[in-house]
Amino acid sequence: MAETEVATRAWGATRAWSGALLATAALVAPALLYLGLATRAWWLLILAGGVASVVTWTLLDVRATFVVAVFLASFVDYNTGILSLELAILCSWIAWTALLLFWRSAWKGWVLPPTEMIPGLALWFGTCAFGVIVGLCRGNPMNNLGLEVVAALWPAMGLGMMQVFGRKSAIYAGLGLVAIGLIHTGFGLTMLQVYQQRLGGIYFTTVTGIAAVMLWTAALLAPRRGIRLICLLAMIPMLAHLLFSFTRGYWLGALAGLTVASILAWQNLGRFEPAVRARRLLLLPSLLGIAFATLALSVLYFGGGSLLEAIGGRFSSSFSTEVSGETLSNVIRLAEYDTAIGAALQSPLIGNGLGYAIVTREPLLGTIREQWFVHNYYILLWLKLGVVGLAAFGYLLWRNLRAAKRVADGDPSWLARTAAITATAVTIQVLVILLTNYSLADVTTAYVFAFIWGLFWAVRADGDREGTGVEPTIVGHS
Repeated sequence: MAETEVATRAWGATRAWSGALLATAALVAPALLYLGLATRAWWLLILAGGVASVVTWTLLDVRATFVVAVFLASFVDYNTGILSLELAILCSWIAWTALLLFWRSAWKGWVLPPTEMIPGLALWFGTCAFGVIVGLCRGNPMNNLGLEVVAALWPAMGLGMMQVFGRKSAIYAGLGLVAIGLIHTGFGLTMLQVYQQRLGGIYFTTVTGIAAVMLWTAALLAPRRGIRLICLLAMIPMLAHLLFSFTRGYWLGALAGLTVASILAWQNLGRFEPAVRARRLLLLPSLLGIAFATLALSVLYFGGGSLLEAIGGRFSSSFSTEVSGETLSNVIRLAEYDTAIGAALQSPLIGNGLGYAIVTREPLLGTIREQWFVHNYYILLWLKLGVVGLAAFGYLLWRNLRAAKRVADGDPSWLARTAAITATAVTIQVLVILLTNYSLADVTTAYVFAFIWGLFWAVRADGDREGTGVEPTIVGHS
């Protein structure tokens, strides 16, 4: 009775917000329909219908809001002139998600993160808030500051996922990420066929490489042969997309992630399933077979000689500074690093604040421009948030990696252990990528990374009925 009374009072407190939202929708929807019919803007009607369908889906299944958020974030293009519009759409969707969670809390309550994760989250959020204050005091460009804040708050998505995801939702979340990866594969390879040249940006992002590491981890730990086969087959399009990215950082990151996942899964099987660990060695030749199949399909799609030559040229030029077309980006980035380090040394402890921009010169045209990013996340973090920011980032990851190790070492559920090992392996993968990219400073990668960790946090908080996990803390009920 007490829980029912609390839920009733909480729902009464949110009734006004619900009524306002429904009234707004009742006014906007007919106006939008009339506008589309009057102007014959059929695309507007199609767009409105699509949005209405997705919103209805999220009302029926609130978990879908996070899958859609990752999907939208993965297609935010930082190289176009409509970045503000794209981020506005993403932030609007995040606001809708927050509203759904607020409604849901009326009868479900809130799930707090496990105690061991709170210090790292608090320090990171506090450091980001201080970076905003420093940026405002220095008069840093508001556009830069805003887009950096949206990416820096990626752990908030994980906290939101804890409210609606659990162990029973692990497969749902995995399928959602695989679906996003398949969409990116089709989109990227289609655009590559159209333009017939190396593409970057939203055409080839990190999402497929991260999904491949997740699938490989699941294939190693899954108890059923059918699941392992599906995971291995699903890796083929992911690896093809990764291969055609021609991005050395993504390649090296994926190799590191797959290696870490293999080592941790091997150790984990020795602890929980020693009888089958030797048989799982057969998956290693399967991985080579998957790589061969990916390369074969890529040769058919791209052409054998030119593909192998392009891959070899990109990979061999990773650490070279000789003057050539393949190594020009290395020279440009070294000059960029020198400029960023010089600016960071002006305020090494607390940084120059979020939104700060360095001034660089184009090597070919000689034009001068301001840029908010640096192609090395660690230098970027030092530049914006100083040594304090680096320490907060390291502490956040350390706390979470330690929590993931505890789950991997002590949880009997293979899904929970898969989530823990995936989070660890993807973290190593991303840390390698960050040596040559600023991926966690943009939502394209940061929200995919948040999705992986959010799933782990949800699994960790959910616990299990045998008491091997940590039971979630529910607030809002008596």
